Amino acid sequence: MLLIGVNIILNNFYSSHNEKVTEFNEEEVCERFKNILSNFGIESNLVKEKSFVDSKTHREIFSFKVQVPRDLSIPEVLREVYRSFRKDSLTINSVEKIKGGKTIISLKSGLSVVLDAEFDYSKNYFRNLGTIAFIIYDVNPMNPEIISLIESPTKLNFLIRPENKYLQLLEIFSNNLQQFSILIDDEISEQKYQLGSGFSEQRISTVVKTLVTDFHKAVCFIVDDKSNFYKSANYEVFKRELVKRNIKLFKISDFVSLDYNENISFVFNEKLNSLEKGESIIFLLNEQSYLALMTDIMKFQMKGYRVITSSLIL
Repeated sequence: MLLIGVNIILNNFYSSHNEKVTEFNEEEVCERFKNILSNFGIESNLVKEKSFVDSKTHREIFSFKVQVPRDLSIPEVLREVYRSFRKDSLTINSVEKIKGGKTIISLKSGLSVVLDAEFDYSKNYFRNLGTIAFIIYDVNPMNPEIISLIESPTKLNFLIRPENKYLQLLEIFSNNLQQFSILIDDEISEQKYQLGSGFSEQRISTVVKTLVTDFHKAVCFIVDDKSNFYKSANYEVFKRELVKRNIKLFKISDFVSLDYNENISFVFNEKLNSLEKGESIIFLLNEQSYLALMTDIMKFQMKGYRVITSSLIL
């Protein structure tokens, strides 16, 4: 249904007389088309390009054969071609030669072809540039934007402090197939969940039993390694109790923390660009930071990075 929808859009698209026509030349169209392929992470060895001059119009025509990586769909590329050229005085046509496969598009100025391209799936090439996961902290159950994030199709891990007010979120997490983890620090207010440096081992053991009962669907526990509790001997008791139950335990410093500031986009891009092909990274950030990075996240997804649930990396 997705490809049919794209073909309907492209085959019925033409320049509106009411829209401002963008000036262009053949070379510019060619470069913009190649930029689209580059933005999708389609490597140059998957693209064959040639050009020739039409004997009748004396206009240069560019022709491409593109092997699309197996993890990318041809309709995704076609949508971006349409989006990029929709305000130009060009007609865009597409024809699906093989159902769910080989597709040919042409960009025309009037009756003259400026560029044509044949898309087909590569037999064995996957981009697999890297995988990204997000752990969102400072969750406010009364914030509508948090509920929107929980209900979004992107799979996230929400880090919550063990308090009664968060219990109401657990069903919402479950209903939306979202994950959550438990934060252990010095700021836990509920007495039954408190873990202090001066508590007895028996008290620590009792609190662990309560935690794993009330939050039994938690992906893991994450301790603030700057907290007094982490620096105390009781942390080892806590750790031992989790190990006995095969529950995963991590420190905040195990993840890449992103603070909301004017440099957050630069830092995010720098971290991802430094990944080796196929590597994974988990970011720890608050809801404001995550929303500020939405454009950057989409850009990297377009290149071939996958946003996955953190449990697949942990």
